[in-house]
Amino acid sequence: MVSCNLVFNGRTILTDVSLPQVPSKGDIVANVNPKDKHYLVLCVEYVINSNSVNLHVKEFANQLTCVNNVQGFR
Repeated sequence: MVSCNLVFNGRTILTDVSLPQVPSKGDIVANVNPKDKHYLVLCVEYVINSNSVNLHVKEFANQLTCVNNVQGFR
């Protein structure tokens, strides 16, 4: 598992998010619950001497909002 921090508008909003692999730009990061927040990865930042990866994201309120705003997402 990879430890990631989610960064929105320059501020870290979630820390130590465990993901099976490092997402790529354009990937969606979401919880199992479709009513929870979804995140579109805008940038992947690797920090020297850090075990965590910073993911700069755009936040969506839920899966429906994400589907309506991200072309190609279900």
